[in-house]
Amino acid sequence: MDMYWGEKPGLRVVNVADLSPVGEPFVELLSIDDRPLEWARYSGLPANALERAVPRPRVSRYRAAWQAANAARGATALVSHLPRMTAAVADAARLRGIDTPHLAFSFNFTQLPAPAARTRFRRSLASVDQFCTYTGFEADLYAEVFAIPRDRFRPLCWTQEAPVPGAVHPMLLPSGPFVAAVGGEGRDFAMLIAAARALPQVPFVVIARQTPLLMDPPANMTVHFNLPYATCWGIAARAAALLVPLRDAETCCGHITLVSARMLGLPIVTTRSRGTDEYTQDFAGTTLVPAGSVEGWVEAIRTVIADPDAARAAAAIDHAEAATLYDRSRWSTYIRDFVAQARA
Repeated sequence: MDMYWGEKPGLRVVNVADLSPVGEPFVELLSIDDRPLEWARYSGLPANALERAVPRPRVSRYRAAWQAANAARGATALVSHLPRMTAAVADAARLRGIDTPHLAFSFNFTQLPAPAARTRFRRSLASVDQFCTYTGFEADLYAEVFAIPRDRFRPLCWTQEAPVPGAVHPMLLPSGPFVAAVGGEGRDFAMLIAAARALPQVPFVVIARQTPLLMDPPANMTVHFNLPYATCWGIAARAAALLVPLRDAETCCGHITLVSARMLGLPIVTTRSRGTDEYTQDFAGTTLVPAGSVEGWVEAIRTVIADPDAARAAAAIDHAEAATLYDRSRWSTYIRDFVAQARA
């Protein structure tokens, strides 16, 4: 980068994602304190025939981790996304003798690793400077599980643009009021199927990835796999309620679905979980059900179906603040602060 008299030196941040393409938006920061900001971006998605042919171990993840570590030499900051990429990048940086300040963003486990894997993670993560989780509960949990000082964690809510519901072919929509479940991580589909069987008059629509439990649904449950994003939210936006059944009372999943529903003003029925409390507590449009309680789910769904207008009115109260609460600028501010501290 050419420099001119009086110009402030530029900053460079290396960003490496595990499951997102290089061009997927993260934050739009082009300068910090009048200093130009350059981004070097890498992705752990398979990029060639060999990487596509070898799913385990994820060759593409380790290739991207090595590229990012090499690029981080002399950079202002290094940002990695998701725990397994963070561990791979930290290992590569240590082997290369690179000590660029490292931020682990989106540090979230859908399920905690087995004990042997936890030991490996502890070794790899020891050199990471800061961890960004989506809830305070996760920050406390991961600090304990991986023996990392709690002050290295910074909880930050999930942010995004509101989904744009698309057109939906009438054949994909049940006749009359229905409920919809979206997403697959950490979900309790067995409980959802039990609730559907107890409410045979209520149509259920489930949009998820393929899983054995959903291959033989009850007659009143329609299951769609891998629908286009706009179609998925087109169906959800027409439902009487969006259902987010979680595996247990500490499941740290469903944040994206919950935020999307709030931003669309949809009534929500979900499991009471410490892993999602910050996205559900005190929200008028959200009904919380004890983990594993089929009776609780049946009652909550029956209440929504009986008076969908009241449910929508309650959700509209949440909708008014959701655009501000989950605005992506929060992430930009967070990254700006980390980079500023890294160059201090």
